[in-house]
Amino acid sequence: MANIVNPEAIKFCNEQLRLLCEEARALMARIDAMNTLWNSGLNVMFPNDTSPVVDGRDAEGASRLTGANVQSAVGILNAIKAASNTQIIEKPCVRALSVS
Repeated sequence: MANIVNPEAIKFCNEQLRLLCEEARALMARIDAMNTLWNSGLNVMFPNDTSPVVDGRDAEGASRLTGANVQSAVGILNAIKAASNTQIIEKPCVRALSVS
């Protein structure tokens, strides 16, 4: 096997791939933290129907969420996590995991 030494290829790895993998790894950690909260009892507070979440954010221009919207969003985030191969995502990471 030949070494990959092309500067454009190395730049891609360092400026695109590694950074996106670090963001993906942080997202996976945030999804894990969200699931801990969700499964601690929050999940039963959101019926899978059109019940509105009254958070007062309408005045800020935020769309009004329903229980079904929240249930669906949590499901999609969990599907993203389930479809991820953690080992492949972590391999290009060079920085310590930082979750904000």
